Amino acid sequence: MKIGILTHYTVVNQGAVLQMYALSRWLKEHNHDVKILTYNKNFDFNSVEKARYSLSIKNYPFYFKEYVLKKGVGLSWFNVKKQILYKKFNKEMFEYENYAQSHTDITVVGSDEVFSLAVGCNMMMYGHGINTNKLVAYAPSFGQTDIKRIEKYNCKELISSGLLKFKNISVRDENSAIVVESLIGIKPEIVCDPVLLYDFTNTHTKIKEIKDSYLLLYSYDRWMIDKNEIESIKSYAQNRGLKIASVGTYHKWCDYNIVCNPIEWLEYFRGAKEVITDTFHGAVLSIITNRKTAYFVRNLNSNKLNNLLTYFGLEERIMKEVSTDEIERIQSKDIDCDMLNTRLKEYRKSSEKFLMDSLM
Repeated sequence: MKIGILTHYTVVNQGAVLQMYALSRWLKEHNHDVKILTYNKNFDFNSVEKARYSLSIKNYPFYFKEYVLKKGVGLSWFNVKKQILYKKFNKEMFEYENYAQSHTDITVVGSDEVFSLAVGCNMMMYGHGINTNKLVAYAPSFGQTDIKRIEKYNCKELISSGLLKFKNISVRDENSAIVVESLIGIKPEIVCDPVLLYDFTNTHTKIKEIKDSYLLLYSYDRWMIDKNEIESIKSYAQNRGLKIASVGTYHKWCDYNIVCNPIEWLEYFRGAKEVITDTFHGAVLSIITNRKTAYFVRNLNSNKLNNLLTYFGLEERIMKEVSTDEIERIQSKDIDCDMLNTRLKEYRKSSEKFLMDSLM
């Protein structure tokens, strides 16, 4: 069958692209013709993001201020190299069609925060205007969006009417399940993110190896910039005899800043002695690679990250604050790999069943 995937395909983000890769690979390995469906993203609710993604001469001052002056030359050059690398990776890995012009047997909406209203409302994500025989929602998330925000932006009717078009609906976290049930009276199944669904055991690629034993840090460049957080991580790493490698994102204070594509990113996780992360997909990769990890949950991702860590029994590895004492408290404890892998196997099995049944 011809299957279209609607997700955040333009985001230059390790986790977003890896989940798109994982879902497309899973579908291809089940003998489907897979297309990534393109669209113009809406930024009506966030003027800063709208300016960032608007390519025009009049926005050059914005780019210069936001990227060169505010973030610095090092970060700006890192992101330029990352953009180039991702453009090449996406061109090699995916086939694209515009959602309004494509006709598919099935369109799968998800994964990632495609239901979120953080920056704007994208009607196609809720099933509107899609030329397909069947709509399936696989592991989408509302992120931090709740009913209050939906009502604030007058999107309740649009989202509700769209969700009723879906033949099968699943979500990635409890908050998203609550929102869907509140809107249409249907409680969706909670399934795993595609990066957990797809078995990456035999997926490998060559990387530029780090000769030192390293602590892998994965945090967006706008996070882990507090002076106390930085000094705490540096102190812990020094005490442990570890170098700090920021892989996929740029942090000037780290020993290594590595530009890599999503598959290379996975390999760096495999080689890490320990991990510190405050992101959802950073946590996902720490789980599938069985890395000893200290997690920090921020208000901007608390719904999805808490849900994930709770499912895998990792609540005790959540730092109350990013401090040397907290990191040492958590990293002094080994992880139960057998427990992680057993829960992953169970999660994957139930999620595969949902997806297989939805494609019939």
